[in-house]
Amino acid sequence: MSVRRAILIIAFLLQAPPVSAHRLNEYLQATTIAFEKDHVELRLRLTPGVDVAQKVLADIDANGDGTISKAEQRAYAEQVIDDVSLAIDGHAARLRLVSSFFPTVEEMKQGMGDIALAFEAVMPPGSTTHRLTFENHHRSDIAVYLVNCLQPRDPAIHIVGQDRNYDQSSYQLDFALGAPPTSQAPVGASAAQQGLERPEALPLIVTFFWHGVRHIVTGYDHLLFIAALVLGAATLWDLVKVVTAFTLAHSITLTLAALNLVHAPEGVVEPLISASIVFVAVQNIVAPDHSRGWSRLAVAFFFGLFHGLGFAGGLLDILHQMPRETILLAILGFSFGIEAGNQMVLLPLVGLLAAVRRSRPDAAGRTRLSLAIQRIGSASVSMAGMYYLCIALAANS
Repeated sequence: MSVRRAILIIAFLLQAPPVSAHRLNEYLQATTIAFEKDHVELRLRLTPGVDVAQKVLADIDANGDGTISKAEQRAYAEQVIDDVSLAIDGHAARLRLVSSFFPTVEEMKQGMGDIALAFEAVMPPGSTTHRLTFENHHRSDIAVYLVNCLQPRDPAIHIVGQDRNYDQSSYQLDFALGAPPTSQAPVGASAAQQGLERPEALPLIVTFFWHGVRHIVTGYDHLLFIAALVLGAATLWDLVKVVTAFTLAHSITLTLAALNLVHAPEGVVEPLISASIVFVAVQNIVAPDHSRGWSRLAVAFFFGLFHGLGFAGGLLDILHQMPRETILLAILGFSFGIEAGNQMVLLPLVGLLAAVRRSRPDAAGRTRLSLAIQRIGSASVSMAGMYYLCIALAANS
């Protein structure tokens, strides 16, 4: 591939309209908690991705008539209430539905519809310090949870600290009424700043680390590309160099896309990711001498740019619910998770190939076996890549 053609393609992508690169196969559930003088309000924004929209619609559209009636909206809100819990100072708080909004069925099928539910619970009288505990287990089989607290409008309410588990399905918040405690954030600090003081940054990074791991271990196209790179590497040093080039490239585009500086249409990125698998695998077979050295580094870097846009697709759908102050931490955690997921696949495969190659006592035998593994393995990877390429092209037709 010529440098000029590569530059033209990248230039096209940079000018393309914003579209997420990967279809979302998760049910994003973002909860914000707001305090008023006498009650607590929970605002849930539920966004089913394209691949899970039918499952969510099956829960909502009980009679399957293709519309969401008022009765079905109320019934679904009650399901959500049953699946979430709120407690203040260890005592369960009764949630009351105060408002709801449902998108159309068509919007949900396109992954563009947000369900907005608002609940409230009465604040307990008495003590000046309290602990709020919130748990969300609604559709945990397909859900991605987010939870945060808004800056209280009432100056007499002070947020002391927040704590979440790794997937944010469980959340604790300490708050005080009256005079601010000595550990309170500086006057004028935003809610995001308060929530992301150093003790709160680590849980956010850990949360997005697991999102990154999950994205890569379920992203079979990315794993196939890595497998093709491994099959083409003759030595561990070759592999380190090519993986470094791939990592550098996808980190660049992942960060730029997450910061909304680069946009890529799904209809271009998905076929190119699939084509990258086929290209590298076929190169391993027909031109094994080009499967290492500078030409392979250039290929890994070039296609790594598009894989980074694919990784970003799994992140952007979550980030659009978050305040901007948290995005860099989320990108950091997500990137670490991507790399950890890569290593979970790469290292066992490298070890297995090395063990098989060492099974031959003579150098000539090891060379023949290594070439046979490279070609047979790459042929399998290329067929899988063709399958994904056909799916990606069919989705655009």
